[in-house]
Amino acid sequence: MAEKELSDTYRIVIRFENHAVRGLIEPSELGSIDQLLRNNPVYPLDSIRLRVLETDVVEEVATKDAKAVFFVKTFDGDLRHRALHFHEHAPVVQGLWVRVYFYDGEMIEGIISNTRDFVLESGFFLKPTDPNGNNRLVYILKGGLKDFHVLGMRNVSKTTTA
Repeated sequence: MAEKELSDTYRIVIRFENHAVRGLIEPSELGSIDQLLRNNPVYPLDSIRLRVLETDVVEEVATKDAKAVFFVKTFDGDLRHRALHFHEHAPVVQGLWVRVYFYDGEMIEGIISNTRDFVLESGFFLKPTDPNGNNRLVYILKGGLKDFHVLGMRNVSKTTTA
């Protein structure tokens, strides 16, 4: 499949404890990144219908026992990349800046919506703050979380001129 054909397609990696499912899905199936960040997907994410990369077959993949659903830039990633975990010059976006730890030892920082969804729902969306990382967006299932820290609140404020 040509790269141009994939440009509007989400590349998804659903990671479980001991395996991962990689596949493609059209944004119309889930919603835009902005919709997802507002925790407002087109369909609930208890399962995701995607074209599995290894078989090229469209399957419904249950996410109940998954650690997280990663919306990635590439399936290859960069094994040499070392994640940045604090960004003094990061763009200011509205939400809570959080650090999450998974049971498998992985840690991710990012921005989540400051709504009750991250408390009440079984999962929440996180926009990673590392601009050079491979993750565009992550849907984190709370069952895979070991720890959760709020690092701060980021607000977009209007500056006034004198």
